[in-house]
Amino acid sequence: MITFKGSKLTPMKTALKILQLLDLLSGIRRYTSDEIRERLQLSKRGLYRYINTLKNFGFVVDKDNRGYILEKNNKAAKELGSLLHFSEEEAYILNEAINSIATTTKARASLVSKLSALYDTDRIAIRFTAKEQSSKIKPLLEAIRNKRQVKVKEYRSSVGGTVTDRLLEPFDFTTNYISVWAYEPQSGENKLFKVERMKKVEPTGEQWQFENKHRADPVDCFRVAGKKKMRVKFEMSLLAKNLLTEEYPLSEPFIRTLGENNYLFDGWVAAKEGIGRFILGLPGEIRNLENNEIRQYIGKKQEEQQIIFDNDK
Repeated sequence: MITFKGSKLTPMKTALKILQLLDLLSGIRRYTSDEIRERLQLSKRGLYRYINTLKNFGFVVDKDNRGYILEKNNKAAKELGSLLHFSEEEAYILNEAINSIATTTKARASLVSKLSALYDTDRIAIRFTAKEQSSKIKPLLEAIRNKRQVKVKEYRSSVGGTVTDRLLEPFDFTTNYISVWAYEPQSGENKLFKVERMKKVEPTGEQWQFENKHRADPVDCFRVAGKKKMRVKFEMSLLAKNLLTEEYPLSEPFIRTLGENNYLFDGWVAAKEGIGRFILGLPGEIRNLENNEIRQYIGKKQEEQQIIFDNDK
Protein backbone atom coordinates (compact mmCIF):
# COMPACT_ATOMS: atom_id res chain seq x y z
CA MET A 1 0.00 0.00 0.00
CA ILE A 2 1.27 3.48 -0.88
CA THR A 3 1.26 5.91 2.03
CA PHE A 4 2.93 9.26 2.64
CA LYS A 5 3.90 10.37 6.11
CA GLY A 6 1.95 13.45 7.08
CA SER A 7 -0.34 13.25 4.04
CA LYS A 8 -4.01 14.08 4.56
CA LEU A 9 -5.06 11.94 1.58
CA THR A 10 -6.51 8.49 2.06
CA PRO A 11 -4.58 5.57 0.48
CA MET A 12 -7.23 5.38 -2.26
CA LYS A 13 -6.93 9.09 -3.09
CA THR A 14 -3.15 8.87 -2.96
CA ALA A 15 -3.16 6.02 -5.46
CA LEU A 16 -5.55 7.98 -7.67
CA LYS A 17 -3.22 10.99 -7.67
CA ILE A 18 -0.30 8.78 -8.72
CA LEU A 19 -2.35 7.28 -11.56
CA GLN A 20 -3.42 10.76 -12.67
CA LEU A 21 0.21 11.90 -12.65
CA LEU A 22 1.24 8.80 -14.61
CA ASP A 23 -1.49 9.47 -17.17
CA LEU A 24 -0.51 13.14 -17.51
CA LEU A 25 3.20 12.46 -17.98
CA SER A 26 2.55 9.68 -20.51
CA GLY A 27 1.45 12.18 -23.15
CA ILE A 28 3.36 13.85 -25.95
CA ARG A 29 4.29 17.11 -24.24
CA ARG A 30 6.11 18.17 -21.12
CA TYR A 31 4.33 19.77 -18.19
CA THR A 32 5.89 22.30 -15.86
CA SER A 33 5.71 21.92 -12.09
CA ASP A 34 3.08 24.67 -11.88
CA GLU A 35 0.93 23.08 -14.60
CA ILE A 36 0.99 19.66 -12.89
CA ARG A 37 0.21 21.12 -9.50
CA GLU A 38 -2.73 23.10 -10.87
CA ARG A 39 -4.21 20.15 -12.76
CA LEU A 40 -3.82 17.66 -9.90
CA GLN A 41 -4.32 20.11 -7.02
CA LEU A 42 -0.94 19.31 -5.45
CA SER A 43 1.47 21.23 -3.26
CA LYS A 44 5.08 21.59 -4.42
CA ARG A 45 6.14 19.11 -1.75
CA GLY A 46 3.38 16.69 -2.75
CA LEU A 47 4.44 16.77 -6.40
CA TYR A 48 8.02 15.86 -5.53
CA ARG A 49 6.78 12.96 -3.39
CA TYR A 50 4.67 11.56 -6.24
CA ILE A 51 7.50 12.00 -8.77
CA ASN A 52 9.82 10.06 -6.46
CA THR A 53 7.18 7.36 -6.05
CA LEU A 54 7.07 6.84 -9.84
CA LYS A 55 10.86 6.65 -9.89
CA ASN A 56 10.82 4.08 -7.08
CA PHE A 57 8.48 1.93 -9.19
CA GLY A 58 11.01 1.97 -12.01
CA PHE A 59 9.61 4.72 -14.21
CA VAL A 60 12.05 7.18 -15.73
CA VAL A 61 10.75 10.72 -15.30
CA ASP A 62 12.72 13.05 -17.55
CA LYS A 63 12.94 16.71 -16.50
CA ASP A 64 14.45 19.73 -18.21
CA ASN A 65 13.73 23.46 -18.30
CA ARG A 66 10.49 22.77 -20.23
CA GLY A 67 9.08 20.45 -17.58
CA TYR A 68 8.43 16.76 -16.91
CA ILE A 69 7.61 13.84 -19.19
CA LEU A 70 7.64 10.06 -18.78
CA GLU A 71 10.35 8.22 -20.72
CA LYS A 72 8.48 5.46 -22.57
CA ASN A 73 11.50 3.39 -23.61
CA ASN A 74 12.08 1.87 -20.19
CA LYS A 75 11.30 -1.47 -18.60
CA ALA A 76 8.52 -0.25 -16.27
CA ALA A 77 6.61 1.43 -19.09
CA LYS A 78 6.97 -1.61 -21.33
CA GLU A 79 5.77 -3.94 -18.56
CA LEU A 80 2.77 -1.69 -17.98
CA GLY A 81 1.93 -1.82 -21.67
CA SER A 82 2.31 -5.58 -21.76
CA LEU A 83 -0.51 -5.98 -19.26
CA LEU A 84 -2.95 -5.29 -22.09
CA HIS A 85 -2.51 -6.73 -25.56
CA PHE A 86 -4.83 -6.90 -28.53
CA SER A 87 -4.60 -9.06 -31.60
CA GLU A 88 -5.12 -7.35 -34.97
CA GLU A 89 -8.73 -8.57 -35.07
CA GLU A 90 -9.39 -7.48 -31.48
CA ALA A 91 -7.88 -4.06 -32.19
CA TYR A 92 -10.15 -3.66 -35.22
CA ILE A 93 -13.24 -4.59 -33.19
CA LEU A 94 -12.21 -2.24 -30.39
CA ASN A 95 -11.60 0.53 -32.90
CA GLU A 96 -15.08 0.14 -34.40
CA ALA A 97 -16.67 -0.01 -30.95
CA ILE A 98 -14.98 3.17 -29.73
CA ASN A 99 -15.74 5.00 -32.97
CA SER A 100 -19.42 4.12 -32.52
CA ILE A 101 -19.48 6.11 -29.27
CA ALA A 102 -20.34 9.79 -29.65
CA THR A 103 -17.16 11.88 -29.59
CA THR A 104 -18.48 14.04 -26.75
CA THR A 105 -19.26 11.25 -24.29
CA LYS A 106 -17.29 10.64 -21.13
CA ALA A 107 -16.92 6.91 -21.91
CA ARG A 108 -15.08 7.50 -25.18
CA ALA A 109 -12.76 10.13 -23.71
CA SER A 110 -11.97 7.82 -20.79
CA LEU A 111 -11.21 4.83 -23.04
CA VAL A 112 -8.90 6.80 -25.31
CA SER A 113 -7.14 8.38 -22.34
CA LYS A 114 -6.50 5.05 -20.63
CA LEU A 115 -5.29 3.36 -23.81
CA SER A 116 -3.00 6.32 -24.54
CA ALA A 117 -1.35 5.81 -21.15
CA LEU A 118 -0.41 2.23 -22.09
CA TYR A 119 0.37 2.48 -25.78
CA ASP A 120 2.15 4.72 -28.23
CA THR A 121 0.23 8.01 -28.31
CA ASP A 122 0.36 8.41 -32.08
CA ARG A 123 -1.18 5.01 -32.76
CA ILE A 124 -3.94 5.58 -30.22
CA ALA A 125 -4.72 9.05 -31.57
CA ILE A 126 -4.93 7.87 -35.16
CA ARG A 127 -6.75 4.61 -34.50
CA PHE A 128 -9.35 5.89 -32.08
CA THR A 129 -10.43 9.11 -33.74
CA ALA A 130 -12.89 9.54 -36.55
CA LYS A 131 -11.34 8.46 -39.85
CA GLU A 132 -11.85 11.86 -41.46
CA GLN A 133 -9.87 13.51 -38.63
CA SER A 134 -6.91 11.11 -38.41
CA SER A 135 -5.18 12.51 -41.50
CA LYS A 136 -5.05 15.89 -39.74
CA ILE A 137 -4.18 14.66 -36.27
CA LYS A 138 -1.07 12.76 -37.41
CA PRO A 139 0.84 15.80 -38.80
CA LEU A 140 -0.23 17.83 -35.77
CA LEU A 141 1.18 15.17 -33.43
CA GLU A 142 4.43 15.08 -35.40
CA ALA A 143 4.65 18.87 -35.32
CA ILE A 144 4.20 18.92 -31.54
CA ARG A 145 6.84 16.25 -31.00
CA ASN A 146 9.37 17.79 -33.39
CA LYS A 147 8.56 21.42 -32.52
CA ARG A 148 7.57 22.35 -36.06
CA GLN A 149 5.17 24.85 -37.59
CA VAL A 150 2.26 23.69 -39.76
CA LYS A 151 0.02 25.30 -42.35
CA VAL A 152 -3.68 24.65 -41.71
CA LYS A 153 -5.60 24.92 -44.96
CA GLU A 154 -9.08 26.45 -45.08
CA TYR A 155 -9.82 26.70 -41.37
CA ARG A 156 -13.52 27.45 -40.87
CA SER A 157 -13.68 29.90 -37.99
CA SER A 158 -16.90 30.39 -36.04
CA VAL A 159 -15.81 33.99 -35.41
CA GLY A 160 -17.01 36.01 -38.39
CA GLY A 161 -17.64 32.89 -40.45
CA THR A 162 -14.29 33.18 -42.24
CA VAL A 163 -12.39 30.45 -44.10
CA THR A 164 -8.64 31.11 -44.12
CA ASP A 165 -5.26 29.41 -44.15
CA ARG A 166 -3.39 29.59 -40.83
CA LEU A 167 0.30 29.27 -39.94
CA LEU A 168 0.42 27.67 -36.49
CA GLU A 169 2.77 26.31 -33.86
CA PRO A 170 0.73 23.45 -32.30
CA PHE A 171 1.85 22.38 -28.82
CA ASP A 172 -0.91 20.40 -27.07
CA PHE A 173 -4.21 18.55 -27.64
CA THR A 174 -7.36 18.69 -25.57
CA THR A 175 -9.19 15.58 -24.35
CA ASN A 176 -9.99 13.08 -27.10
CA TYR A 177 -8.04 15.09 -29.71
CA ILE A 178 -11.06 17.29 -30.44
CA SER A 179 -9.04 20.53 -30.44
CA VAL A 180 -5.39 21.55 -30.50
CA TRP A 181 -3.67 24.41 -28.71
CA ALA A 182 -1.47 26.43 -31.04
CA TYR A 183 0.34 29.74 -31.14
CA GLU A 184 -0.58 31.83 -34.17
CA PRO A 185 2.30 34.16 -35.16
CA GLN A 186 0.07 36.43 -37.26
CA SER A 187 -2.20 37.35 -34.35
CA GLY A 188 0.43 36.82 -31.66
CA GLU A 189 -2.04 34.74 -29.62
CA ASN A 190 -2.47 31.22 -28.29
CA LYS A 191 -5.74 29.81 -29.58
CA LEU A 192 -7.77 26.62 -29.47
CA PHE A 193 -8.43 25.19 -32.95
CA LYS A 194 -11.00 22.46 -33.60
CA VAL A 195 -9.60 19.68 -35.75
CA GLU A 196 -12.91 19.10 -37.55
CA ARG A 197 -12.85 22.69 -38.85
CA MET A 198 -9.53 22.12 -40.63
CA LYS A 199 -9.63 20.96 -44.23
CA LYS A 200 -5.98 19.88 -44.29
CA VAL A 201 -2.80 20.14 -42.23
CA GLU A 202 0.50 20.54 -44.09
CA PRO A 203 3.98 20.34 -42.48
CA THR A 204 6.19 23.34 -43.26
CA GLY A 205 9.52 21.95 -42.08
CA GLU A 206 10.08 25.16 -40.12
CA GLN A 207 11.00 25.03 -36.43
CA TRP A 208 8.94 26.77 -33.74
CA GLN A 209 9.88 30.44 -33.46
CA PHE A 210 7.81 31.42 -30.40
CA GLU A 211 8.06 28.54 -27.91
CA ASN A 212 8.49 30.95 -25.01
CA LYS A 213 5.01 32.32 -25.75
CA HIS A 214 3.20 28.96 -25.80
CA ARG A 215 0.56 28.78 -23.08
CA ALA A 216 -2.65 26.80 -22.81
CA ASP A 217 -5.46 28.65 -21.05
CA PRO A 218 -7.91 26.87 -18.73
CA VAL A 219 -10.60 24.92 -20.60
CA ASP A 220 -13.88 24.52 -18.73
CA CYS A 221 -16.32 21.62 -18.75
CA PHE A 222 -18.20 23.31 -21.64
CA ARG A 223 -14.99 22.95 -23.73
CA VAL A 224 -14.43 26.70 -23.89
CA ALA A 225 -11.08 28.30 -23.07
CA GLY A 226 -10.55 31.58 -21.28
CA LYS A 227 -7.92 33.65 -19.48
CA LYS A 228 -9.54 33.33 -16.06
CA LYS A 229 -11.72 30.98 -14.03
CA MET A 230 -15.13 32.32 -12.99
CA ARG A 231 -17.09 30.78 -10.12
CA VAL A 232 -20.68 30.01 -11.05
CA LYS A 233 -23.65 28.38 -9.29
CA PHE A 234 -27.11 27.60 -10.55
CA GLU A 235 -29.99 25.26 -9.84
CA MET A 236 -31.50 23.10 -12.56
CA SER A 237 -34.14 20.51 -13.28
CA LEU A 238 -33.56 16.81 -13.89
CA LEU A 239 -33.89 17.43 -17.62
CA ALA A 240 -31.16 20.09 -17.56
CA LYS A 241 -28.95 17.93 -15.36
CA ASN A 242 -29.24 14.95 -17.69
CA LEU A 243 -28.52 17.04 -20.79
CA LEU A 244 -25.58 18.71 -19.06
CA THR A 245 -23.86 15.48 -18.05
CA GLU A 246 -24.59 13.81 -21.40
CA GLU A 247 -23.30 16.68 -23.53
CA TYR A 248 -20.55 17.84 -21.18
CA PRO A 249 -19.38 14.86 -19.06
CA LEU A 250 -16.68 16.86 -17.25
CA SER A 251 -19.44 18.87 -15.54
CA GLU A 252 -20.41 15.89 -13.40
CA PRO A 253 -17.99 16.58 -10.48
CA PHE A 254 -19.60 20.02 -10.04
CA ILE A 255 -23.18 18.69 -9.66
CA ARG A 256 -24.99 17.59 -6.50
CA THR A 257 -28.58 16.73 -5.67
CA LEU A 258 -30.67 19.26 -3.74
CA GLY A 259 -33.98 17.41 -3.86
CA GLU A 260 -36.43 15.76 -6.19
CA ASN A 261 -36.01 17.25 -9.67
CA ASN A 262 -33.61 19.86 -8.29
CA TYR A 263 -29.85 19.86 -8.80
CA LEU A 264 -27.04 22.32 -8.13
CA PHE A 265 -24.10 23.14 -10.38
CA ASP A 266 -21.31 24.67 -8.28
CA GLY A 267 -18.06 25.02 -10.21
CA TRP A 268 -16.08 27.25 -12.52
CA VAL A 269 -16.09 28.24 -16.16
CA ALA A 270 -13.41 29.89 -18.29
CA ALA A 271 -15.74 31.96 -20.49
CA LYS A 272 -19.35 33.09 -20.76
CA GLU A 273 -20.06 31.66 -24.20
CA GLY A 274 -20.20 27.92 -23.41
CA ILE A 275 -22.36 28.06 -20.31
CA GLY A 276 -24.40 30.87 -21.89
CA ARG A 277 -25.37 28.74 -24.89
CA PHE A 278 -26.35 25.90 -22.59
CA ILE A 279 -28.59 28.02 -20.36
CA LEU A 280 -30.20 29.88 -23.28
CA GLY A 281 -31.13 26.54 -24.82
CA LEU A 282 -33.10 25.47 -21.74
CA PRO A 283 -35.56 28.23 -20.86
CA GLY A 284 -37.33 27.57 -17.58
CA GLU A 285 -35.00 24.70 -16.60
CA ILE A 286 -32.28 26.84 -14.98
CA ARG A 287 -32.86 28.81 -11.76
CA ASN A 288 -30.98 31.08 -9.33
CA LEU A 289 -27.91 31.74 -11.45
CA GLU A 290 -25.21 33.24 -9.22
CA ASN A 291 -22.76 35.16 -11.39
CA ASN A 292 -23.55 38.72 -12.42
CA GLU A 293 -21.22 38.71 -15.43
CA ILE A 294 -22.86 35.63 -16.90
CA ARG A 295 -26.35 36.89 -16.02
CA GLN A 296 -25.65 40.11 -17.96
CA TYR A 297 -24.29 38.12 -20.92
CA ILE A 298 -27.39 35.93 -21.05
CA GLY A 299 -29.69 38.95 -20.68
CA LYS A 300 -27.97 40.67 -23.62
CA LYS A 301 -28.28 37.55 -25.78
CA GLN A 302 -31.97 37.25 -24.90
CA GLU A 303 -32.52 40.87 -25.99
CA GLU A 304 -30.70 40.21 -29.27
CA GLN A 305 -32.84 37.14 -29.90
CA GLN A 306 -36.01 39.13 -29.20
CA ILE A 307 -34.97 41.77 -31.72
CA ILE A 308 -34.44 39.07 -34.35
CA PHE A 309 -37.82 37.52 -33.61
CA ASP A 310 -39.55 40.93 -33.74
CA ASN A 311 -37.99 41.64 -37.14
CA ASP A 312 -39.36 38.36 -38.44
CA LYS A 313 -42.94 39.46 -37.79
